Amino acid sequence: MRVTPGGVGLTVCPSCGQENPEIARFCLACAAPLVAQPGREERKVVTVLFADLVGFTARAEALDPEDVRALLSPYYARLRSELERFGGTVEKFIGDAVMALFGAPVAHEDDPERAVRAALAIRDWVAEESDLHVRIAVSTGEALVSLGARPSEGEGMASGDVVNTTARLQSAAPVRDPRR
Repeated sequence: MRVTPGGVGLTVCPSCGQENPEIARFCLACAAPLVAQPGREERKVVTVLFADLVGFTARAEALDPEDVRALLSPYYARLRSELERFGGTVEKFIGDAVMALFGAPVAHEDDPERAVRAALAIRDWVAEESDLHVRIAVSTGEALVSLGARPSEGEGMASGDVVNTTARLQSAAPVRDPRR
């Protein structure tokens, strides 16, 4: 919300960008709803994948922020590509780690297999990058899924023990040279 110099509150329409009076429930230009809709949540069986570069934090501490971004941008793009190729949704990138969901928002009967295939594709790609090592974990279980979440806007989609379990499995995973 924006406030005019006269103290009138204005709400910007997320659909068209039109400024509307604070009391408007619908955009005066495009009729899109301006009031946040209550979040819909549902329990779903999902498969969670966590992947994290090994030793990247220490490496990044010695680099300028621009150099860190230059290293991470192609990594993010490749991981997103591999995850989406197998039907996953990137929920978030946290530093050099990624959390992805299979089974939300769209479910497939073979979501666990899709997640494992994505993990193997990521592992194989990282093996080609001689100076990178990755820890990956995949786990399936029940989660509370926010059906209207927008991960691209930083909104979390899933919560529950399966998310925590997968994160713990990933942090405990051994680092192996995948070329052997």
